[in-house]
Amino acid sequence: MYDSLRKLKNVHVFILGREDHIDTNALAKWVAPDLAYDISKHYIHMHRFPLNTLLDLRKYNLIINTRSNEVLAPAHIHYLHWIFSPYGVKDSEALTYYRNAYGICDQYLKYLIRHVLHLTQIKVSRLVLANSGYVANLLRELGINAAVLHPPVKSREIMQYTLNSKWKNRRKIVVTINRIAPGKQLEYLPLIATKVKDLKFVLVGSIYDKNYYVKLLRFKKVLGAENFIIMPDINRHDLYKLLNDSSIYFHTARHEQFGIAVVEAMAAGVIPVIHRSGGPWYDIFNEKDGIYGLSYSNIEEATEKIKDIASNPYKYAEVSERARFRALAFDEQLFKIKFREIIKNILKL
Repeated sequence: MYDSLRKLKNVHVFILGREDHIDTNALAKWVAPDLAYDISKHYIHMHRFPLNTLLDLRKYNLIINTRSNEVLAPAHIHYLHWIFSPYGVKDSEALTYYRNAYGICDQYLKYLIRHVLHLTQIKVSRLVLANSGYVANLLRELGINAAVLHPPVKSREIMQYTLNSKWKNRRKIVVTINRIAPGKQLEYLPLIATKVKDLKFVLVGSIYDKNYYVKLLRFKKVLGAENFIIMPDINRHDLYKLLNDSSIYFHTARHEQFGIAVVEAMAAGVIPVIHRSGGPWYDIFNEKDGIYGLSYSNIEEATEKIKDIASNPYKYAEVSERARFRALAFDEQLFKIKFREIIKNILKL
C-alpha cells in the first residue's frame, strides 16, 4: 500500500505502527532496499489508545487501517482480511469454525464487546475493503457493504523463478504453506502422509504457537509419518526453490479468508488441492473443480485427489499451466494499480 502511494504528486504518506522502530535490514530481506529505507524514514510510532494519539490523528487527511479485523483504531478506510467477529454469520459450519478459532466459548463477554466496538468504527468509516469476495459476503451478513481488493501476491516474480521447471518432471513433493497455529487443520498432513508413503509432505510456515508445533511433531512420531517434515521460518529464496521442486500444494485450512499461499503455489505451476470453502474456493477457483486445481470436502477425498495427481502427471499438465496464468490475476502490480485508483478517487486527485 505504501509503495503504491509514495510517488503520488502532492501526497505525503506515513506509516503509523505500534512497534518502537523499524528494523530496516530485516525489512530489506522482503522488500526492495530503497523501499525499506523509505518506509523506515516515514515511520511514526503510535501508542495504544492514549488521548494525545487520537488527537494526533486529526492532522491526517486520510487514515487507512490495514488490519481492521485485528486492530481497533479509528480510520477513514478499513481493510479487513478476516471478519472481526462471527456474530451474524449464517453458515452454521463457518460459525462453528469461527467460534473455535476466536475462542468465543471461553470469552463470550470479551468478544461481544469487541464485536460492538469494531462494528461501530467500521459503520462510520468512508470505505470498507475486504480481501476477498468470500469475506465481503460474510460482512454483508453483518450489515456491512465492502468493496473487494484482493491482497498482493508476488505471482509474476514466482512465475519467472520457476518458469523452466515442468510440472510433470518434478519431484513427488506435497507442500503446504501455512502459519503453524491451531485451527489450520495441519494434523491432516501426517495423517495423509501415512496413507501415501511414496510422497514427501513438507509443511512450511512461521511458528505462531510453539505448543501446537510440538503437538504436530508428537503426532508425526505416533503415526510413524517419516515422510512428513516441517521446515519453519525459511527465507523467500528457499521457499521459491521448494515450490520449484514440488508437484502438489495441499491447503488444509477450511474457510480460509483468501489464501495467498495457494496463489503462490499456482504461480509456480504447483497443482493446488483445496477445501471447498472460503476464499480459495470462491475467489481463486471461482467455485470450479479441475480447472486451476482440485478440491475436497473431507480427508478421504483429499487423499484420493492427491494420489490421482501423483499417479497421472501427464493428465494434469494443462491444469498446472492454467494455474500459473490464473495466479497472475492476483499479482502485486495489479493490487498497486487498483489501490492507487481507490485513493485517488477519494482524495479527488
